[in-house]
Amino acid sequence: MMMSCYRNGVKCMLLLFFMGLAALNTYSYWKGSRNRNMKYTSMHPEVIVEQSSITPFQCPFESWNQLHSDTVPNENLHLEWIQNNISRRDNILESQIRLLSSFVYLDHISITTNSQRSYGQKVYCRYYNCLREEISSSSYQSIFFPMNVIRCPRRIGVKHMSISFDSEEIPQEPIPLVYRVFEAPIHEVSVCVGPIHGSESKWLEVAEFIEHYKLIGVRYFYFTVFNMNEYSRKIIDEYLRTREIELTVIQSEYKTIDWQFHLLQINECHQRSKHHSKWVINVDIDERLVIFDDKIKSVGRLLSGYNDTVAEVGFAIRRIQKTEKLPEKYESDEQIISEMEFLKYNVSSPVSWGAYKTIYRPEKIAAMYYHWAYQRYSGTVAEYVTSEVALLRHYRTTEKNVLGSGWLADPNYKNFSIVPEETKFAEKLKENVLKKIKYVYDQRVLYCEEIAEIPYEEYKEFGHDIFNCTFRNESDSNKSVY
Repeated sequence: MMMSCYRNGVKCMLLLFFMGLAALNTYSYWKGSRNRNMKYTSMHPEVIVEQSSITPFQCPFESWNQLHSDTVPNENLHLEWIQNNISRRDNILESQIRLLSSFVYLDHISITTNSQRSYGQKVYCRYYNCLREEISSSSYQSIFFPMNVIRCPRRIGVKHMSISFDSEEIPQEPIPLVYRVFEAPIHEVSVCVGPIHGSESKWLEVAEFIEHYKLIGVRYFYFTVFNMNEYSRKIIDEYLRTREIELTVIQSEYKTIDWQFHLLQINECHQRSKHHSKWVINVDIDERLVIFDDKIKSVGRLLSGYNDTVAEVGFAIRRIQKTEKLPEKYESDEQIISEMEFLKYNVSSPVSWGAYKTIYRPEKIAAMYYHWAYQRYSGTVAEYVTSEVALLRHYRTTEKNVLGSGWLADPNYKNFSIVPEETKFAEKLKENVLKKIKYVYDQRVLYCEEIAEIPYEEYKEFGHDIFNCTFRNESDSNKSVY
């Protein structure tokens, strides 16, 4: 009898234990659901990182992506400049505000847009993880400065960014962060290339431009395309293949975007090059830096003499009359050599400082203008290189009814003379340009004799009977095999 009561008591205790355990699990599940599957990172306990509600996958936190900050560098200074309209230049007043790019640096994030009308406007930074899911309680109210740039503090685990103009507003589709968390720039000198647009084919000019700057020590280029024909795009794709360029393509609601959108490229490239390149050459596709001092073999060597207070270095301009359009397509080696701008055009103006251009240190500049800095940070200076040492050759079109078409009437550009490119440099440049152009554009048909017998039979067996090839003895008629 006593043993039976004892056994019943044990059963009751076990039953109560399991009931309590079930209740505890239910509470834990309810609490977890109430907290929306959030977890706290060990790196910064007060920052909440939201896990996915649709997948068990958790985004990895790389070592560089474990920083939380609550301020933006120079934020108060920027607000002061905004109050005084420093660098303000509103334009295209009814344009949409579209996200363009975003960059993560050691101490902040920059977002660029395609808006030229948002200077000083308040905006919210919105943060997203690797699954493009917004990180809870992470938004930050910032401001546009300069024209189309928003600066945001860092957040842990961020991989994509967006913006909104109200904390409750549905943000735009987030865009990925471009990694720029470098302790020191990984490129010594790069080029921010002015935007490519218009109907003229640019393929030869692009090759000339890049190969020219490579000969004076540049190894990296930031390109921006507003619009470009398919044939010209092939040379861009080639330099993308060799990882010598980065490309930004601006999508707009406007059917045509041209020089009036140039400052979008200027500001975007400024942010793109920050902490990535020590120096940036700010030039258009028709401007080439030439160095005359035989002791200076590269632009890096030219800039190496400046101390850390120098934010930009100015260069004079020599304009050269470009009297014809660029060729539409590659035809032959002889045609290409005859069309190379640096060989074809040498009628040159006297040297002028009226529209000088600069090479600048991106992190030392607050806001850029077309040719030089609008605003530098304190403690920095500008220097200028004499035209006997180096200058920019500007192959300026003489075509009428285009931007600046009246430049030939400007008294600064009278008294033209013949000033060719230096002979040895020109010969090497010609060789390099021709090699690159032939690699991309010197193409031929596929001859049927090149197709091996076994693949041919396999293709036929599976019904692939269109080979788009030509027999050598029929090449003149360009007949294809079906």
